[in-house]
Formats: sequence, structure tokens, C-alpha cells
Amino acid sequence: MDVLNHDTAPISAAEWSLVTDAVIRVVRHHLVGRRFLPLYGPLGAGVQIVAVDRTPGLDMARIDMMMEADEASPVDRRYQRVPLLAKDFVIDWRDIEEARSLGRFLDWSKAEAAASFVALAEDHLIFHGSESQNLEGLLTVEGRHVLPSTRLGEPGGGFEEIARAASHLVSAGFMPPFTVVAGVTQYAGWHRLYGNSGVLEVEQIARLVRGGVYESPLIPEDSVLVVAAGAENLDLAVGLDANVAFVESTHMNHIFRVLETVSLRIKRPSAICQIWREG
Repeated sequence: MDVLNHDTAPISAAEWSLVTDAVIRVVRHHLVGRRFLPLYGPLGAGVQIVAVDRTPGLDMARIDMMMEADEASPVDRRYQRVPLLAKDFVIDWRDIEEARSLGRFLDWSKAEAAASFVALAEDHLIFHGSESQNLEGLLTVEGRHVLPSTRLGEPGGGFEEIARAASHLVSAGFMPPFTVVAGVTQYAGWHRLYGNSGVLEVEQIARLVRGGVYESPLIPEDSVLVVAAGAENLDLAVGLDANVAFVESTHMNHIFRVLETVSLRIKRPSAICQIWREG
């Protein structure tokens, strides 16, 4: 079944290829969560529910010489929604006629703008969840560590607080590499020399956590995330990956849709540490 309605659209196969490539390029450029989250899927466009097994943050395997049936770790299996993220854009029929009569390429800037909006929605889902869909995000999930801080915005304070968060995660049973995600202003402030080291603070942070250090406008400026982003802890379930569909023609204009279906699976909330600046 052609769920994207390519066969009924008023554009050619070559034009479909161009607009799809443009959308994927913009989505990849804007997304932050997918830079560190493992992907699970694609599961298919029709998948609406996905299972999530919540396991303990810190547990230990049995040590024995004669291994018999071992008591399994408690698992809380949950079923959560895989919502649709979508943004429509319109192509005027005259734009198509003009491009073809003059032998020009169609302008896909409206498709690219729609793609950037979908990417922003995906990251919002990852970091903040969705109350309407009963989905938790990295900044909202119950069971995450929250460490109050008074030095987060000070010179050198970012490195010191992230070091404290990393130590906290190790004590909770998680090992590096860790991922750090900060707000735009916080991230910019780390591009200063760290003490007398001759090295930028952001570089010191990256060396410490041994993983990526990213910025996102969706992270509050009073918070920084430090995450053990292994697939055993969390991943992003993908039903239908970012793509373009034809919706309908109306009033001689053609409506298209940039869409995807995704759901963040948090298996161990204690793999997430939020540094929160007080005051």
C-alpha cells in the first residue's frame, strides 16, 4: 500500500526524489536527540503502540559455581503510543506549471521549512515528552536524577557540575561515555578557556564524559542533561522515518505533508541526570 500517495501526486518520480532528499537533509541537520539516541526500527508506518521494559537502575548478576534457575530482575512492561508528527506545506499549481514550462526545478523551500518544524517537534518529544499522549521525556520522566547546582553558569562551573553528575551516574551503576545536552546560552558560555589550561571548557567537558556535547534551544537555561545513552537504557522507536506524503489537491493547489512516527523508550530513568541551577 502506498501510504505516502506518491502515485496520485502531481509531481514526477524525479521530483519526489528531490523533495524527499531535501526534507531528510534538513531533518538530519536540525535534530539533536538522534545524534546520541540509539534507534529502534523502523517498525512500520502502521505501528501505533510499542512496548517498553523498565528495569532496575542498579542490579547485579548472580555469581555461583552451579547455576540453577536465577531470580529474574523485576521488569515493569509498559505500552506507549507512537504518535504522528506532521507539518503540511502547499505547492501552488502555477509554480508547477511555471517550472515545467521553463525547464526549471521546483522550489522546495516550503518543504524544507516544514521539515525543520517536524524536527523541532521530535526533539521536543524527546526532551519534554507529551502530556496529551502520556509520554515522558528526558527532562520530565520520573526516576531521573536531579542535582541542584549553584555554579552552573559560572566560569568553570559547568565542568565541575558535569563532573559531579558523571560521578553520580557511575555510582548509580552507569559507565561512560555520557552525553551532555545544554541550552544555547549555557553551551555558548563553555566556549571560553578553562582556568589556565589553554583549553576551552567545552573541550574539557567532552574529554571528561567521553561522549558528545550538544546544544538545543529546547533545554531550559537553568538545566543541563547528562545521559548514559546506551541502548540498554533508552532508545528512539521509529515507526515511519521522516518522509513526504501527498495529501490532496484543493482549490487547484497541492497539499503535501512532512511526517514521521516516533516514540522515546526510556528503559532505565536513572540513566538520566539533570543538573538544575537553583534560583
